[in-house]
Amino acid sequence: MCRRLATACGKAGLTAEEIAPTRIRVGFPGAGMLAEIIRCMPDASERLYWWWSWGAPICPAEEIDKVVEMIVHVVRPE
Repeated sequence: MCRRLATACGKAGLTAEEIAPTRIRVGFPGAGMLAEIIRCMPDASERLYWWWSWGAPICPAEEIDKVVEMIVHVVRPE
């Protein structure tokens, strides 16, 4: 799942690095330290979700386009 997200993030112009089977570091090129660690793990009902590093859910894991849109919103400098 993380590999699919990394590929989609790359197509959206972001840098993406798998740092573990369930984690990916995503950033905006040239933005220095502006990056986010995204995790893929089950929620309370065992459905796979993408999660922000601070523990908030983003969206179901199958919604790759939606999670990329949310990540871009967070890591792109204004």
